[in-house]
Amino acid sequence: MGRLRILISLLMLLSALPAWPQGGRNTGQQEDRDSLVRLLQADMARLVEINGKEYRKVVGDAVFLHNGTYLYCDSAYWNVTEEYIDALGSIRIVQENTLLTGDSIKYVIPENTAKFRGHLVELVDRDSNVLRTNYLDYNTKDSVAFFYRGGAMKDSDGNLIESITGRYSSPLERFDFIGQVAMFSDSLFFVCDTLYYDTKREIARFHGNTQGWYGDNTISSGAGRYERTVEKLYFRKDVHILTEDYEMWSDSLYYDRLTEYSHLLGNVQLLDTVDKAIALAGELRFWNEPRRAELYRSPALVTIDENEEGVRDSVFLSGDTLIYYTMRMCDVDSAVAAAAKERYEAALVDPMQQKKSSGSPASGASGAGPAAGAARSAGAASRLQPGPGTLPSPYYPPEDTLSVTDSIQAPDSLSVQDTLAVPDSLAVPDSLAALGLDSTSCAADSLELPPPPDTTEVTFMEAWHHVRIYKSDIQIRCDSLLFTSIDSIARLFTEPMLWYEIKSQIKADSMQFLFRNQTLDRGYLFSNAFVISEEEPGKYYHQIKSPEMIGYFENSQVSRFDALGGVTAMFYVAEDSVITTMNQKECRLMTGRLKDGQLQRILYTDNIKSDAWPVWKLTQEQSRLRDFNWTPELRPASRYDVTARGVRASRRAESVPSPNFPTFKYAEKYFEGYMSGIIREIDGRKPLIWIERQDFFVHL
Repeated sequence: MGRLRILISLLMLLSALPAWPQGGRNTGQQEDRDSLVRLLQADMARLVEINGKEYRKVVGDAVFLHNGTYLYCDSAYWNVTEEYIDALGSIRIVQENTLLTGDSIKYVIPENTAKFRGHLVELVDRDSNVLRTNYLDYNTKDSVAFFYRGGAMKDSDGNLIESITGRYSSPLERFDFIGQVAMFSDSLFFVCDTLYYDTKREIARFHGNTQGWYGDNTISSGAGRYERTVEKLYFRKDVHILTEDYEMWSDSLYYDRLTEYSHLLGNVQLLDTVDKAIALAGELRFWNEPRRAELYRSPALVTIDENEEGVRDSVFLSGDTLIYYTMRMCDVDSAVAAAAKERYEAALVDPMQQKKSSGSPASGASGAGPAAGAARSAGAASRLQPGPGTLPSPYYPPEDTLSVTDSIQAPDSLSVQDTLAVPDSLAVPDSLAALGLDSTSCAADSLELPPPPDTTEVTFMEAWHHVRIYKSDIQIRCDSLLFTSIDSIARLFTEPMLWYEIKSQIKADSMQFLFRNQTLDRGYLFSNAFVISEEEPGKYYHQIKSPEMIGYFENSQVSRFDALGGVTAMFYVAEDSVITTMNQKECRLMTGRLKDGQLQRILYTDNIKSDAWPVWKLTQEQSRLRDFNWTPELRPASRYDVTARGVRASRRAESVPSPNFPTFKYAEKYFEGYMSGIIREIDGRKPLIWIERQDFFVHL
């Protein structure tokens, strides 16, 4: 009876092995063969009955084969009727380059699925990425694994991703993480709703609510991508970036970590907490070292001024292209630095003081003095500036470097030796010794080290074409504007116009404004300066016309002005609040003093002519100087004439410290202790300075 039972067991085992087909095997035959479960190896196999069900019990180094997949275990119970295998002990599933291990599985044959359960289930792919969980189902036909109730994956470089559920596809070489996803990679931290990780190309794609951290920097968006091999990141959908000094918004962001280059597109805003400025644009390109920012697509710049009383006023500036960059002083082109120095020195000259000290007309009156010199240097320096869109370096080579070598007429170095008449060079140190001197020390003392390079950081600002500026009391328009901190002079080109307190209009061929101690100190009008001040709309206008003018400022108000080089002026005089007379003046020099914006007195100098006319006798032509052109319609009447872009309120207070920073609870469970040190370091950072700085921008 016992022998019969053993014989039946052997026949049942053999019946599970397919007959080897004769001739070639086609695809259908191969699939049929793979779909059958075969026991390749075991120390012992026998039939057992448990709870009324018959099982084939396999014990000792068992190996099954199904769908080209090998199942290794210590023991197994195979239910042929219900078509499943319960395997226990040292479980391994090997399929090509994918390895799965665990304590126990239930292999459901019709579903081609191995259901791993145990205190630790591990999947290792061909790239040595290790996925750990407690619950994992692996489809041997599709080569796809599903995990749930939490899992974490770590690669050979120490990068880690975790989520509640997910899957792995061996054919696609891709991990999908779904629900409460957290990622650590190359000092970057991310959380999102869903993450797809391409193991072959090492690309992570983020979907849903995405947030990232790098040092003290944070980013949030609706989706993104991280290309690890080339260190490039791309984010889209409501992108928000927060650093210690900056806060940025955009529709999309591209960032290259290797070159520290950023490219932002779509409704861009950059909030600078250090310089108290805001940049708005449709496109922003930013290089970190050396620092350079380029704004395109209706860009605008907003700066916030605050006076001693704490009253704030914003300045809005726009143009077709705005460029801002910094350089070390030692890297600035020598011609640019020399032109800036010349401009600054010329700007500090006071023509009226020169006249008083010399007792003769100021040289500026003829158009050839300091003011004119500043104009010439302004033109020379502007030719050295790059045009808009010059990328990416702000360094400018000489106009023709080859011409320098042509101008050098170096003598033949051999001819120097012919002029030497020292018969014995050894006699030289002897003569020094006779004087008690050491020739070696003398040579060393004669060497002077070159001065260290000037690494002072200087800034440049360029606004190109259709420039508009709005401040509550001053408005400006011109074609282009250039500024550098080397001379702290803003230069306006091509028909610049300025409006002051709405009723005053100022024109010239070009203008310059000197800033000292971060406040406006002087303004210069070069060539065809014309000042118009409206006294009565449509009828009476005070007018001053001269080749050049200089305005001096105190507390942001004009305290004095000088008109140079041949002045013509018209002033309307009122009696009992009624304008009755027009005074016309001509002179070589004119200077006026103002207090609280009101004209106190005017001094006329050299070749003075004066006429007075009753206003009722004046024709339209007689009441206007030549080239009079009052154009209030060109004035930017509000900040919306400069830019229609809105300004977003800071989100710094709600973002720091972030409540969403990952805790990596699954990573800590399955890779115990790995993330503890990193988390402790992050938790120890308290960037409270961020919260303090945001207060300035709350009420923009």
